[in-house]
Parts: sequence; structure tokens; C-alpha cells
Amino acid sequence: MTAGLPGAPPPLPPVCRPPSGAVRRSPWALVVLAALVVLALGRAAWLGRPVWLEPAADTRLRCLSYAPFREPGTSPFHPAGRIEPARIEADLRLLSTTTRCVRTYAVDMGLEAVPEAARRVGMTVILGAWIGRDRVANAAQVAQAAALARAYPEVVHTVVVGNEVLLRRELPESELRELLVAARAALPAGVRLTYADVWEFWLRHRSLLDAVDRVTVHLLPYWEDEPVGIARAVGHVFDTLEHVRAELPGRDLLIGEVGWPSAGRARRDAVPGRVAQARFVREFTGEAAARGVDYNLIEAFDQPWKRALEGAMGGAWGLFDRTGQPKFALSGPVVERPDWRRELWAAAGGALAGAGGTAGSAGQVTIWSHVFVVQSAP
Repeated sequence: MTAGLPGAPPPLPPVCRPPSGAVRRSPWALVVLAALVVLALGRAAWLGRPVWLEPAADTRLRCLSYAPFREPGTSPFHPAGRIEPARIEADLRLLSTTTRCVRTYAVDMGLEAVPEAARRVGMTVILGAWIGRDRVANAAQVAQAAALARAYPEVVHTVVVGNEVLLRRELPESELRELLVAARAALPAGVRLTYADVWEFWLRHRSLLDAVDRVTVHLLPYWEDEPVGIARAVGHVFDTLEHVRAELPGRDLLIGEVGWPSAGRARRDAVPGRVAQARFVREFTGEAAARGVDYNLIEAFDQPWKRALEGAMGGAWGLFDRTGQPKFALSGPVVERPDWRRELWAAAGGALAGAGGTAGSAGQVTIWSHVFVVQSAP
């Protein structure tokens, strides 16, 4: 019979559906939420615990790589990003409390002001001339570096012509050697000439040896083809250095880059971190002092622009962050995440927000900068 006609049954009630966007409460979702909150709180507390490390044997580091491009948006690849001399002097004045020396990588973009700033604050400089594919720019870099070495002989004690040029395959060995010979002729007596590259490349390109006064090797356990974890990193550096010394007897060796990143992705056992970085610096500098090894740590300040080239770890090799704050002291405990209290508050806030809301078939809970998807029971 038809509804509405005499004798017809009453109409069926409509199917009840929640309004669009609404979700159903689920006790299981709340249980999962509570578990996630506990995990987040525990992780924040773990990262905020003080870790005791052996103090550095020498609180005055030998030398630090210096680049002034630490502000967001600044980069050596942006011609408009030239750094003013006042900023460079302020940076060196800060660094002078930690080291006696800085290593630079180019003599343009404002970096030609480094020797004068170093003279003002009582530091010395390992002066770098950037070498790449542009032959005209290469000649200008060598000429400017030689001119600065002549003008500041009491400040510039070493000139580095080229940094990892062979690694990047930007020039052949023969052409790089010609640049080194030209630089040697232009430099004043008493200023040492060198070229810097990963240690293997010195063993592969030995024709460069008679064109330099010292051999500058980069020893970075994190970046090795077979990455080395922090527990073995310092031992690996000195084992490799002794291997190079045995291969190149009688050569004056400088470790031109050595260090550990404070953030970024793990490469097998090589895990970045602030505590790991502090451990590396303290252990390495103590061993270097005991062995009488000359070195330059990479690096003074974090360089955000490197993240686009190398990933997050590329911008995290500094002993100072991009604001100029030290990441750790050379003695006393180190905390992995100094802002761990803020993360605790974030976790607590996420818990309150999650508890006050509901969880449904696709409930999303955000806790401590992570997103978790909670699937409710059907």
C-alpha cells in the first residue's frame, strides 16, 4: 500500500548520519593518544638531559673555518649578498674568544676585509682563493689573495689556492698545478702555499706536491665513503692522518677540515647531534694537542645556505649557531636539545587539544611537531 493512504503503515525514520566533517568518539583513540603523549614527553625529557663529557684539553682552538653567510637569504652565490667589513670584524671579535685563527675560502663578497679585521682583533688567517671552472675568476682570486698576503704578512701565514677542486672535477690536475705555480711566484717569502682536498685526492694527484709548501687534507668521518660513527670517529681521523703521512713522508701536513654536524640525517653509524659534535670536538682537540697536530675545525658558524646543497646537515657544522650563540661549552655537561622545555609544553598542549577533541575514522593528532593518524574502531 502507498504511504499516506488510509491503513498504510507509518513511514520509516530517516537514516541518521553525522553532519559532514563530524567524527565519532573512540576510547581506543584516546588510549593511543595517551600513549603518544607519554612517548613525546619521554623523548623531550631524554633529549633535555645533561650528558657529561670529558672537557677539552685546550679551550683555545687552533683555527676555525669562517664564512659570514649565516643570515637567512645570504649566500656566496648571490652577488648582492656582499658582507660589510663591520659585520666581519664583529664576527671575528666573537670568535677571538675561542680561537686564534680563521680559515677563509675566497677573497670576494666582502671576505677581502678579513685580514684587516683579523689584525684589529689579534688573529691570524689561513686565506683561501676560490678556484672553479671560470678561468678569469680564478686568476682574479689568486691575484687578490697574493695582494692581501703581501699587505698583511703578519696576519696571513698560509694561502690556500683551491678547495676540493679535484673532488668537484672542476679543473684538471695540470691546470690546478699551473695556478699553484703562479701563486707561489706572487706570494711573499714566509707565506706558505697549499691546496686543500679530501685526503684520498692527495694520494691520487701527487704532481701537486712539489708546487706547494704544505699538504692540506680534509678528514671528515661523517662524509667518508664508509661513514664512521662517533665512537670511532677521532681514532679514524688520526689513523687516516698517519696513513697519509706514511704515503707522503717528509711533508708538512695540515688538517684543513675536521668536525662533526649537530643536525641532519644519519649515514649508517654516523649520527649527527649536538652531544656528538661536542664529544668529537673535545676528544679531537685533546688528541691533536697531545700529538702536536695542526688543524682547522669546520666550522665557526652554521651556514643555512648549505642545506640546499648537502641537506640539513650541510648547515649544521658550526660551533656557533646562525645567531652567534655557542652550541656547547668546551667543558661541563651538554644538552642535545636546549629548547626541550618548549617541546614539553608543545606535547602537553597537544595532549589537551587531543583530549578535548574527538577521534574518528581518520582522526589526526599533532603532538611535538609530529603528526600521528589514529584509526578508530568501526
